[in-house]
Amino acid sequence: MITKNKKKILALAISAVLGSVSVQAADSVLLDTLLQNGSITPAQYENLTKQKAAGSSAAEAQSLNEVLLQNGVINQVQYDKLTKQAVTEVKPEATKKSGDDVIVKLDQKGFRVETADKAFKFKLGGRIQLDTNFSANGREFDPAPTEGFEVRRARLYAAGTVWTDFDYKAQFDFAGNKVSIKDLFVKYKGLDWFDVTVGNQKQAMSLELQESSNDIVFTERSLVSSLSSQFDRALGVRFSSKAKNWSAQLGAYGAPIAKAGNGGWGISSRATYAPIMTSTHVLHLGGSVGYRGNTSAGGHTNQYRYESTNMSNVYFTNTGSIDNVSGSTLLDIEAAYMFGPFSLQAEYAHNWSARENSLSGVDFGAYYVQGAWTITGESRRYKGSNGKFGRLHPENPVSWDRGTWGAWELAYRIDGNDLNSGNIVGGEETAMTLALNWYLNTNIRLMADYRYAFDIQDSAVLRDGVSAETGVHAFTVRTQLTF
Repeated sequence: MITKNKKKILALAISAVLGSVSVQAADSVLLDTLLQNGSITPAQYENLTKQKAAGSSAAEAQSLNEVLLQNGVINQVQYDKLTKQAVTEVKPEATKKSGDDVIVKLDQKGFRVETADKAFKFKLGGRIQLDTNFSANGREFDPAPTEGFEVRRARLYAAGTVWTDFDYKAQFDFAGNKVSIKDLFVKYKGLDWFDVTVGNQKQAMSLELQESSNDIVFTERSLVSSLSSQFDRALGVRFSSKAKNWSAQLGAYGAPIAKAGNGGWGISSRATYAPIMTSTHVLHLGGSVGYRGNTSAGGHTNQYRYESTNMSNVYFTNTGSIDNVSGSTLLDIEAAYMFGPFSLQAEYAHNWSARENSLSGVDFGAYYVQGAWTITGESRRYKGSNGKFGRLHPENPVSWDRGTWGAWELAYRIDGNDLNSGNIVGGEETAMTLALNWYLNTNIRLMADYRYAFDIQDSAVLRDGVSAETGVHAFTVRTQLTF
């Protein structure tokens, strides 16, 4: 039977373990109390004090539990419970404090350094996406799709905060054995109602475009991207306002950083609202509109197309060059619903392009509808303050010792576009994509996609010598690492 004195000691021990205070002043009080009450010997006290000075809270809690068990202060059942709780409370990260001012962390979120007051932060992160592309019937087409292995993306970025109110990010892609700048911006967030971002950044357009390639359910975006390529990243300034379940953005942009000398300008805006938003139940509604104008004399040349896989060089729908375009407007409507492990997501986009020199304008449309089911039961992560979904975090990461297998996800998508208008014959395409994704942990994902365009019209791609009416049975397998 444990005496009242031993119960008090046990309560202190539990508080020390559960509260993770073993390296704080409260731990010194605990050790002093144990010594004064004769629950530990002077030699044990000295040894535990040395371990505390070494700074390993988990190892110290374990040693203290062993001493208490050895001295009969706690029994085996209590020892097992305390030991299990101590292990559970240890976070999977390496943290080091320097002068109690700078904190260094290395964990699943990458390498991070920050001051204790969080006024200054720095993070290194990146992604690696390695793809294998092949088809079942590629030789029937002219041109035949390119197949094989490729580095789809290989990115590194540095991001952080200076003086509390200023965020920054510089992201570079090394895929294709060349360097391209993706994000390069500074954001001021010191105002109450909105943030201001200046630099090369994603334009405020489309749910699918806003979602990172790290997070989208399929290896490639849908046929909606055949119309939205002009509204990807560009140099400009963006104003953003947000709350827990809504977001609003308005930006003015020039050309992408790689084409900054080409001129041109644009504006775009996006707004989202989630009337239902819990961790397992979401209703998302949103829309965006943008305009791209051309300042060069004689207008500008636009092109809209979609590649069957990133490396195939096969475009079943392709407008070719559309000359004398003075400006283009893109309207996008988006909606999504998630309930537990099930989710639905859809967008419709329409593009209007005005032309000079008495040429008639043209307009094109595209859409997708997709559904996903997490077989293992997890819900997708949604953030209402920026109106987009993030990738799954498996509740039970792969572990041979524990017999856990991560998260498994099955997804299906129907998408289509119509690139025929006036004298522009870019073709029409309707396709389906089936995906199986395995999330080994929060950093590693294996993806397998099967895509088939089952209804094609007016395509410049030939199949058996005539315009293709159905497409390639295309397969993509991806290994993805993010940090």
